[in-house]
Amino acid sequence: MFPKKTDYDLVIVGGGLSGLAAAVAAGEKHLTTLVLEKGRTLGGDGNYVEGAMGVDSAMQKEAGITIDKTQLLQDELNYSHYEASAPHLKKLIDASGATIDWLQSLGVSFTKVGPQGKSWPTIHTFEGGGHAAIEKLKAKADEFGIEFVTSVSAQRLMQSNGHISGLVIKNEATGQYRELTAPNVLLATGGYVDNPELVKKRTPFVGCLLTVSDGKSTGDGMQLAWAAGAQHYSMGAIQYGGGAIYDRQTPPFVHMMSQLGAAATQEAILWVNERGERFVNEDVNDNMCHAGSAILTQSRVFSIFDQTAVDHLAKVGLYKIVGNSPVSPDTLDKLPEEIEADLGKHAPYLTKADSIDELASKLGLAKLPATLARYNALVGTGADTDFGKNRDYLTAVADGPFYAVELGVGMACALGGIRVNDNNEVLNDYGYAVPRLFAAGNDAAGMLVGDTYAVTLPGSTAGYAAFSGRNAVANM
Repeated sequence: MFPKKTDYDLVIVGGGLSGLAAAVAAGEKHLTTLVLEKGRTLGGDGNYVEGAMGVDSAMQKEAGITIDKTQLLQDELNYSHYEASAPHLKKLIDASGATIDWLQSLGVSFTKVGPQGKSWPTIHTFEGGGHAAIEKLKAKADEFGIEFVTSVSAQRLMQSNGHISGLVIKNEATGQYRELTAPNVLLATGGYVDNPELVKKRTPFVGCLLTVSDGKSTGDGMQLAWAAGAQHYSMGAIQYGGGAIYDRQTPPFVHMMSQLGAAATQEAILWVNERGERFVNEDVNDNMCHAGSAILTQSRVFSIFDQTAVDHLAKVGLYKIVGNSPVSPDTLDKLPEEIEADLGKHAPYLTKADSIDELASKLGLAKLPATLARYNALVGTGADTDFGKNRDYLTAVADGPFYAVELGVGMACALGGIRVNDNNEVLNDYGYAVPRLFAAGNDAAGMLVGDTYAVTLPGSTAGYAAFSGRNAVANM
């Protein structure tokens, strides 16, 4: 249905984490506010985030965690090759602890705080996952009387004398259009990861990319902003989730909790390309975006392991602690039955053979036997003099039967396209604000990164979503 009124102090385009944080902040300021959501449900990809970034939060202080903010800023700027905006990143870092405390004051609960893999200890893990945090924010927004409408999209921003004056909306169920008057509009549409054409502009490596988003992040915010005079800013970074089972027949989320996927991607055994050649140190998955980039340099990628590895992972324990995966048990106890089930249904991404020669023949990996001989020799010496994998993760592939899992790269989100200032106001080509137009969350998060997502600062997507939504409203 259409909104109840045609005139609001603020219209928020997008009902994800950043939009909901902004809605609560608007309620605290007593702004008459409408949240437009083009889908049928709220939360967006915020339903799936693990936690939010914070520095100097009450939880960290209680846990005795101290972080040098200046060093963190320098490290992140170096990681981005100084493509990130130092002032904007500094403002996020400085406000992030208070943002976590604010979320807690609203009823959002966290189970722990610390690092994720080799990272700064900044991620505050949501109790009950992102969905629980979304529910708390929605309940608080309801208390403030914030209006929400679903299945309604923003089609065009209206301007009067260069200032935002409202927007044209569409009822996705009926195809009808309406005009709304609003002196402030906040774009919080989640980025562009579900828009193949925009993704292709960001990276030429699209062949084995798989989106694990909610399907609604199609770049609406940046396209609305561009049409209103905003700068076509850097497309920022795509958050690659490292390797993922490359299944051409079922949606990627089907394998999100797969122990086979965890074994193939997280356990750092042996990755080869379409010729059967090794091409990287497999413990690169300490940084899932680096792992994703490495996989995308090849036409096809296969994870190779043997029966000894299956037995060890299922019964003894992991070779490598899982750092960037929703699957993180002590053992992969369901791995054997997953393998049998996938073989039973002839899953195209899984191949089994009694010998390496047979596996190479089945997949056309001509150089696999020679690669495996070389790799096992390196394992025997305890030193990867080819690519420098940590010796603790040098795991032989010697005892049949042998398995190959084809890998693609999952994409959780894509950042950028809109340039903002430190008030989260949208900027034009000359660096001046498009008056009364704001952007938050992934639509604006290209300001924080270079060409690679900052997994060194875990929880930054959710942390920035909450901060930027709140920051935009504070500056209206």
